[in-house]
Amino acid sequence: MKVLSIYNHPVETLGTISEYIDGISIQGQDIKGNEEFDSLIIMGGPQSVYESENYPYIRKEMDLVRKAYTKGKRVLGICLGSQIASEALGGKVIRGPYGSEIGVQKVRTIGKFSFLGDEIKVFQMHSDTFSLPPGSELLAYSEKYFQAFKKGSVLGIQFHVEVTPEIVD
Repeated sequence: MKVLSIYNHPVETLGTISEYIDGISIQGQDIKGNEEFDSLIIMGGPQSVYESENYPYIRKEMDLVRKAYTKGKRVLGICLGSQIASEALGGKVIRGPYGSEIGVQKVRTIGKFSFLGDEIKVFQMHSDTFSLPPGSELLAYSEKYFQAFKKGSVLGIQFHVEVTPEIVD
């Protein structure tokens, strides 16, 4: 299986996920839009989806998500990647009206994430938030924002499941 991982910032890599993934990784700005893959992972970064005119590769990433979704290919979006996935599938990304979420914080889980327990501690580092794409399922939320959703073969996770001490430093 060919997994394509897109990094939108040099520090925000696969981290703890890397030992489970065998694939290729490219920087967001190097996307051509015609990449071949079986599964797609889009990582985080400081960019904002609503500023895609400053980061045209974000539009290419959204196109890749839509193509993958249409073909039933698995997509994992983490942080900015979840926001890209939300927007690509009909959600909306905005600056979080209740402020940033930074550091280790509690998130409530529901639905398919409830096997993790009612509440989990996760690492957060974001100022933007997303609305749920139409027809998606909410999987986690914090006191401020949605934290995870699933729509078909696409999973968006706002918090950072991949963090290592090196990434946090």
